[in-house]
This record gives sequence, structure tokens and C-alpha cells, in this order.
Amino acid sequence: MNEQPPERESIWSIGRKWLPWYFGLIFALTIGWTAFIAWLEITSGNHESLPTIVNAVVKGTATAAPLIPIYALMAIAALDIAGGATVVTARYLGDKFLKPLHERLRQEGREEGREERQRQWEAWNQRRAEAEKQGEPFDEPPPGVEETKE
Repeated sequence: MNEQPPERESIWSIGRKWLPWYFGLIFALTIGWTAFIAWLEITSGNHESLPTIVNAVVKGTATAAPLIPIYALMAIAALDIAGGATVVTARYLGDKFLKPLHERLRQEGREEGREERQRQWEAWNQRRAEAEKQGEPFDEPPPGVEETKE
């Protein structure tokens, strides 16, 4: 028995399709948080020069640095779950409502087609019977049989 252990995924792994979104979200969160801290430090009025403001912004931003990738991962996981739920919901609604409607319309179309063919055959047969009654030749092909043109 050469059984391999089941394949496992790390809780920290991100699907390949989500990597660009993950890094984009990290970038956006980092820029947003840095801008927020900079705004707080500048408007506080506690700093005398640009270097002290920059130092305060770097220190303030650094405290959240480990959390930004975690928040981005949580947001991507939520998007992935929501996307899966959307697909499942769309399939369910399609199976519950659209497929029966489609099948009903197909069946109605079949019935209408049968009725139309029946009317065509009855009309053809009536013309044939009239021609026979009057002793006239009747060479009209039956419905659905195409005449070969030479």
C-alpha cells in the first residue's frame, strides 16, 4: 500500500487567482493607513519640523504593519467565500427557476410544432381528397417533403 497523505493547504495560503488582489489590497491598506497617521500627526500640531513629523508617521504606521497583511488575507478569504456562495446561489436559482421555465417553453414549442404539422397535413389531405373527388391529378408533395429542383 503506497498511500500518500492527503494534500493540505496552509491557512496562510492564497489562491493564485487572488494574489494580485491580495497585494493590491496590502498596498491600498498601507497607503491608506500611512495617510491617516500622517494626517493625525500633521493636524495635532505637536511637531516642530518635517523630520519629527516623518518620524512620528513612520512610528505610527509601523505599529499596524503586521496587521495589514492579515487584514488583507481576511478580506480576500471573505471575497473568495462570497464568490463561491454567489456561484452556488446562481446555480441553485437556475436549477430551481430557469431550467423548469426553459423546459416548459421547449415543451410548449414542441406542442405548437406538432399542432402546426397536424394542420399542414390535414390541409394537404383535404386538397388531395378534393382533387381526387374532382378527378384531377394531385402531385403536391406532402408537408415536410421538399421537391427536388432540377
